[in-house]
Amino acid sequence: MKKALALLILSLMAAAVEAQVPPAKPASPAALAKPPTELEKKVQEVTALVQAGKTAEALPRLQALEKDPAATPPIHALVGLLYVELGKAAEGLAVLKPLADAEDAQPAVLYQAGRAALALGRRDEAKVYFTRSVLKEPASPAARELGMLTAQDGRVVEAYSMLRPWALRKPSDRDGRLMAATLALTLERPDEAAELLAGQPDGDPAVRLLRGRVLVQKKDGPGAVALLQPLLANHPPNLDLEVRRNLAEAQMLAGKPAEAVSLLQGRAGGHPVLVLLLGRAQRQAGNAAAALATLKPFAEKLPDDPNTLGDPRPAAGIAQEYGSLLVDGGHAAEALPFLDKGARFNPRNVEAWKALARGLDAAGKREEARKALAQAEEAAKPPAPRPAAAASAAAGGAPAAAPPGAAAPAEAPLSPGLQNAMRLLSQGQLDNALTAVRQEIGVSKDPRARLVEVKILLAQKKSDEALKSVQTALQAEPNNPDYIYLRGAVEMSLQRLSSAEQDLRKALQLSPRHTGAMNDLAVLLMSVHKRAEAKSLLEQVLKINPQDQMAAANLERLNTEAQQ
Repeated sequence: MKKALALLILSLMAAAVEAQVPPAKPASPAALAKPPTELEKKVQEVTALVQAGKTAEALPRLQALEKDPAATPPIHALVGLLYVELGKAAEGLAVLKPLADAEDAQPAVLYQAGRAALALGRRDEAKVYFTRSVLKEPASPAARELGMLTAQDGRVVEAYSMLRPWALRKPSDRDGRLMAATLALTLERPDEAAELLAGQPDGDPAVRLLRGRVLVQKKDGPGAVALLQPLLANHPPNLDLEVRRNLAEAQMLAGKPAEAVSLLQGRAGGHPVLVLLLGRAQRQAGNAAAALATLKPFAEKLPDDPNTLGDPRPAAGIAQEYGSLLVDGGHAAEALPFLDKGARFNPRNVEAWKALARGLDAAGKREEARKALAQAEEAAKPPAPRPAAAASAAAGGAPAAAPPGAAAPAEAPLSPGLQNAMRLLSQGQLDNALTAVRQEIGVSKDPRARLVEVKILLAQKKSDEALKSVQTALQAEPNNPDYIYLRGAVEMSLQRLSSAEQDLRKALQLSPRHTGAMNDLAVLLMSVHKRAEAKSLLEQVLKINPQDQMAAANLERLNTEAQQ
């Protein structure tokens, strides 16, 4: 990172020097050899002091340079960067903010403003600066910072899409590579994780742990045991549970569940993932009673609504495992509520639906068992192509126009249930419309149903509930631009403008002709007085859809304000 910083300082220094004089005729060799100006000397001296770590000497010179009447915007950008390097984030942001808030801000300036905001704990502001930097320059180091922040938010696919390209370009960035590899494993992409770990030192416990996880996901139990067993005896305390968890999975794959039980017994505590793994190991070791005792306290506290869970997969696994144990013990009727949760909480899990079908069959509910098996077959199919245009229209945006000469994509017809929900919505019968669309969500995988549900909740002023609904949708399709747009719209209703701006820009990055996102982003930018970009967005909307009344009204408002 020090090398990257040096290059960034040099680029800003070059820009600062170039900005002092207008372009001229090609310089002669004698002219090129002329001594630096006083301002150039000041810039070079203070930069050298900062790079040498001489804070006490650098700070007064930096303050003087900031106030120098000859200082240009590029020099102010450099001053802000150097303040940040000295740990003076507040001073740095004060200098950088006017430059970064400009619509033509340079990617490097936006990146440094983001660093300063993040150092001050202004996370949402930092994310917006980083997002703008990446949109202007995909190779910006802001991609790394934004990826890290997005990973902390639990938005795994989005974070990985930012961090993987950066990590592959920057093999020396250990933390970036390890985070990218961790995200790859979370997405169950062990080959990509192995690629990211290539060249990293095997003596590093975190690297060795991740390599062990790669082998576990590849079902190489003996290989993972050989790699992880030595780590158990010598690892940092903060890695203890992860080492035990992965070694336990490896032992189970190697056919040694008793060793897995020994690793986890008394250590699972309140960690659902470890509790589930311990229960499975106990069951595999032939001790069903112990497995039931391990899982019961957690299974009985599972909520009915998966929206209340951050990641529903561990809860779904506990419900499925506990229900299956009850079925094996001859308690099928008692097992059904748990097996139902296992399937509902993780509807793409084929085995969960099969377990529910087995429980229903054991309870004598043959027809319901047949339906559960049909759901298992559906879950096994790859996701159907998303009906983007209709989904966007349901969300309140106009569908993107097809490229010239291309045939319009055929849209799946709306189901009778969804048609009824939309009819009730148009009539203002919001409660009845909500009931109808939720019934549709229960039986259909049509993404338009979720979009309509969120639209109804927003109309009912239930923004928090709407946010939970769209988060559930994003768990299934994290890179769906309609869902990302919709989350931005909900965040706007909650006055979380920085997060809303990030989501709306992300939706446009994924779907550049998404008119709903353009309209809402324009409204947001108008509220913070960024009128030029708002006007450009509204003009783009009207090129795509000349009949868009919202865009036309907002554009007229902007033009009127400009004339006053």
